[in-house]
Parts: sequence; structure tokens; C-alpha cells
Amino acid sequence: MSARRTAARRTTNSSVVPAIPGGSGLSRIRKHGTVVAGLAALALTVSACGSDDKDSKSGGASSSPGGEAKAGGKMTMLAVQDSKTLDVFRTAYVAVADEPRLAALYDPLFYIDTKTGKVEPHMGESLASADGGATWTLKLRAGVKFSDGTPLNAEAVKLNYETHAKQETQSQHRAAAAMIKTEVVDETTVKITNLMGPNPNFDRTVATELTYIEAPSAINKGIDAAGAEPVGAGPFMLKNWVRGSEQQFVKNPNYWQKDKGLPKLDELTIKNVPDIKQQYATIKSGGADIFHSSDGARLADAEKELQVQKMADLGGQMIQFNMTKAPFDDPRARRALALAFDPADIPKTLQNGYVPAKSYFNPSSPFFDPTQVQEAQNKDEAQRLINELAAEGKKLEFKFLIPKNPSSQAVAEYMQSRLAQMQNVKMEIDSVEIGAYIQKYAIARDYTAMLFQQWIVDPEPQLFNSFHSASPLNFIGWKNPEADAALQKGRASTNPDERKAAYNELQKQILKDLPVWVYADSLIGPIYSKKVTGVQQYNTGVVFMDRIGFKS
Repeated sequence: MSARRTAARRTTNSSVVPAIPGGSGLSRIRKHGTVVAGLAALALTVSACGSDDKDSKSGGASSSPGGEAKAGGKMTMLAVQDSKTLDVFRTAYVAVADEPRLAALYDPLFYIDTKTGKVEPHMGESLASADGGATWTLKLRAGVKFSDGTPLNAEAVKLNYETHAKQETQSQHRAAAAMIKTEVVDETTVKITNLMGPNPNFDRTVATELTYIEAPSAINKGIDAAGAEPVGAGPFMLKNWVRGSEQQFVKNPNYWQKDKGLPKLDELTIKNVPDIKQQYATIKSGGADIFHSSDGARLADAEKELQVQKMADLGGQMIQFNMTKAPFDDPRARRALALAFDPADIPKTLQNGYVPAKSYFNPSSPFFDPTQVQEAQNKDEAQRLINELAAEGKKLEFKFLIPKNPSSQAVAEYMQSRLAQMQNVKMEIDSVEIGAYIQKYAIARDYTAMLFQQWIVDPEPQLFNSFHSASPLNFIGWKNPEADAALQKGRASTNPDERKAAYNELQKQILKDLPVWVYADSLIGPIYSKKVTGVQQYNTGVVFMDRIGFKS
């Protein structure tokens, strides 16, 4: 990051998200409308979760071993599904979902280096605070243009953040934008004020939730038009979109790094191949070049047969409980379910390459506390708790919500079979299409327990959004004052020791209350053919699309 600096005080324009009468802070967002978080879209690829390498460290934003790519060529990337939209608002910033497309179209302003954990500039020039995070000065590089020739300036950033904040946009990143005020200082400078008070880690929010900027010329046509005909400042432009099949992208003639010979590729095609095994086979046979995966078995195979870069994140594959509804409003029910299963037995039985989880925090994380790990399987204690609940008229019967796909079904059926060996417990699998899945848990919150997946490169801001009792993205209904205090302390400090202490306390509270139970570590990375090079990751494993290409 660049050194902290003081922005010019001349202000030409400003914007504040309207306050909702009778509310303050995050409660205003809740009253202002339901937010569908980017986390909701993780369900789109929950079939591809897990890992095979428990010693894997976070792979930094370093280039691939093959070196710099040659100029030219056409690359084919595979994805598990088509996009519903390509605007920056209603898409998931997730490597195994929409983010590779966004990286191609928009380029990030700022990003988190996955090796150092620091926020670094890309299209942005600097992002700094001189007052402990109460206000931030965002500086843009001069002369950057969108693909239609219009300027990527402070007004464009302001419009994007305002659009995220509007309820009618239904932005998956609204929580990040709804509590800030933006002011245009000059052509390349935006002043951002945190309305909830100082946040010295707000640069991480920008890097993960507000990093992609769409051209005002597209936004002003309406959000649907912006999604169908996107205009960004990234290395590529959308040429053709065959819905349900593929998207074709061509080189952006106005790309801000064209004088450096970027992008390397002439064209990029992203094809939809839902089956992960078929994706892998297609790369191996030469029918395509790269795909992002979190499938542990495929990542392991790629180490031997292709090329792969793996990184471990926070989160993982987990059971997420609705703590506001029976039976899991009772902590004994949550603990009984957690004790009934052995994380190591899942990959042993299903042969899916999962790495058994010890905690919500991956052991490779600097925030991992080895003294705060999940209890080992104890079927006798699980049965005792279940019987105790049954004696009180609280028989453990529930539906387990999953997205409809073979891998999720296999995990759910495994759990169902293990619970069938016990008394006074009944699990019914509720397998629904992805749209209904998101509607049930993120909108209606109509579930009791569910299969869920998260990839998180840093605790901020995602853990605050997921677990703080006042967050509109707290879909589990967890309310724990100690956890709230830990999250606030983690957000309020940039000191590594203080942050570690805060998140160690959070781990303690997660283990005490069990809002989630994690059974597989989170691992993600691109799998690519041996002719591909220039592969460089950022955030939760997405690849920079400007420098990827083919070996000479």
C-alpha cells in the first residue's frame, strides 16, 4: 500500500445513503430492505468444495512457474454455470462463480494479495486513511478509460457505490456501500466517510466488495441493460453471449495497460460445463485451457497431470444452523448434530478429497488458534443429548436444505445415513434448485439447517457481515455479545496481534454456541493445461485476466 496521504478538501459533489427514521447503523439496512449477500451465490458451486491438501498455504499473487505469456492467442475457460447477469452489482465475487468474468470485464481497483494478506492497488493508485479509518481517500490512476472511451473517474466510482446502496438494485454487495458517504474531490479523488465510525480495515471491504467499477454509460441505461451489455475498463469486452452456453470476450482497445502489451490474449471464451469431472477431462484432453475449482480430488489430480495453484481460505464446507427456529434454537440440538459426525469419515466414505476441518479458521491461517478446535465425534454424548431433548418433547426432526447437485446430495445422504443409526432423530433432505435455495435461506430464512460453503481471504469484512448480530447478512440469527465485541475489535485494529486475539475470541464463541459446524476445509485454485502461463491469483483465488496467456 502507498503511504497515507491527506486528500484535497475541495468538494464538488457528495452522496449519503438516506437514513431510515427510527433506525441507526446496520439496523437501518435491515429496515431498508433485505440484502442478498454475495455469500448466497456460493451455493452455486457448493458441489465443488473441499480440498486434499491440509498443508496448503495461501498462494500469493505470484506469477505461474511458466513465466510471462506470449502475446496473442485464444483461450477457453470453463465454468460450472452461465451468468444470470454481468453487472458488478448482482454478481458473486467468487472465483468459482462470476468473478473470472468480472476480472476480464472490469479489473479490480484494489485487491488482497493472497500471499501477504495486504491490500494492493491495481486500477486504483492509493487508498489511505489519515484519521484511523473514519475517512478514506481513494485515488484513481489518471487517464483510465472504459472500453467505450468514457473516463473511469471519481464520478464513476461515486455512481457505482450509490447504485450498490440502493435497495432496488438488489446488489449482493449493498451492505458494504450502504454505510458510507462518498464525495468527489477532483477527477481522480474520492473521499469516503464511514457512517458507522472509524474502520481502519475498510480498505479490505473495498478490495473484496467494491473493487469492480462499471461505466456510468451502462448503468444509466438501467440495471438490466448494464447486466446484459456490460461496459468496464478491464482487459476484455463482451463480444457475444449465447445464453446457457458460452460468452466470448475480445481485447479492449482502450485498456489502460495496453502500452505494456496487455492483455496477452486476443480473445477469451468462457463455456459452461456443469460437471466438474467433465471440466477436468476437457482440460486434460486439450478441449479447453483453464477452470477454477474447489474440488479436492480434481485439485490433487491436477498436481500430477496438469498445472494448479491452490490456496487455503477461511470458512469451508459446513452445516449452518438457523438459531431462531426449532429444533436448532436449542444449543443441545446443535451440539448433538456436531458430535454425531466425524469429519474424517466423510472423505473416507465418499472419496471426494475433502480435508477434515478442525475449525472455521483454516490451520494455515495466521488467525488459527490450535487450542480452539471443534470437539471430536462422540456418538454416545450425541445420543444422550438427543434423548434428553426427546424426553422434553423436542424430538430432533428437521429438514436439511441443500442446493440440487450430485455432490451436495451425496454429503446429505451420508449424514442422513449416519443419523438413521441413532434413535429419536430424523433428517429429511430438502434439495432445491439454486434460486429456491437462495430464496429460502437468504430471503425468507425458511430453513432449520443447511449445507453451506464460504471462501474468505481475510476475516474483514465477511465475518462481521456473517456473524455480527446487527448485520443484515446474519442469516443464522446468531446473537452473542462476546462475538459482537470480538468482531468489532477485529474490525477496529490493524495490529496483527490485536486482530489475532480478537478472532481467537470469536473462534471460542463459535465453538461455544455452534452457529455453524465445519466439516471440510476451504481450498480453491485454478486448474490449467501445461501450455498456459501467467497465472496470478488475488482475493479468494480469482486469476488476473490481463497477464494470463500461453507459453512461447
